[in-house]
Amino acid sequence: MATPSLRHGVSSFCFVAAIAVIMSMVFHVHAARAAETNAAQAFVQQNVDRVNALLDDPSVSADQRRMQFGRLLLSMADTRRIAMFVLGQYASGAMPEQLSTFQNAFTDYALAAYEARLDKLKGGRIMVTGAVMRSPDDFIVNAEIIRATEAENGGPLKLALRVRAQPEGSFVMTDMQFEGIWLAISQRADFTAFLQQHRGDISALTDSLRSKTQTMSSTARAG
Repeated sequence: MATPSLRHGVSSFCFVAAIAVIMSMVFHVHAARAAETNAAQAFVQQNVDRVNALLDDPSVSADQRRMQFGRLLLSMADTRRIAMFVLGQYASGAMPEQLSTFQNAFTDYALAAYEARLDKLKGGRIMVTGAVMRSPDDFIVNAEIIRATEAENGGPLKLALRVRAQPEGSFVMTDMQFEGIWLAISQRADFTAFLQQHRGDISALTDSLRSKTQTMSSTARAG
């Protein structure tokens, strides 16, 4: 029969062993989350490096820069996911061809909107400042736009990208925050208001986006 001191010793050992196992599990979870967050940040950093290289290339014309910037954004973004998000409840029940047409028009519109912000980058660079995990496959990567005339313009501009991890381990961008405004969330609110006023007519929204895209593109070329 075990003595009280022996039982106490065994209980203490089991308690210490349990704590060690728990601490080990917590450590591994934190290490895994840190590795995933670092991978998301590296994805953004690689693309930021490409943007900075594009901005630094004096041989690239303004039109070429906008085109290459657009291609870079397309390579990063999950355009279908974003298009379905900005449609919100109106995506349900819509015909596949209607959604496909909207996605194409929205992608052109979003590129034109992003490219319009390219002027904010003139004479500056983008610097990634860190990343946080929202959930196991959802990350926010923060950055700043450092401008040559920073002191005159009130300091760096704040930028953030929301990226999602894919099953195979790659990452895609699903939204961009510019000076505190998440573009996809803002667009969803605008599109919802439009569709409410037009009886949920996605085709009317598609036509409106095409018109706005043409206007933005013409303005960019004129500038």
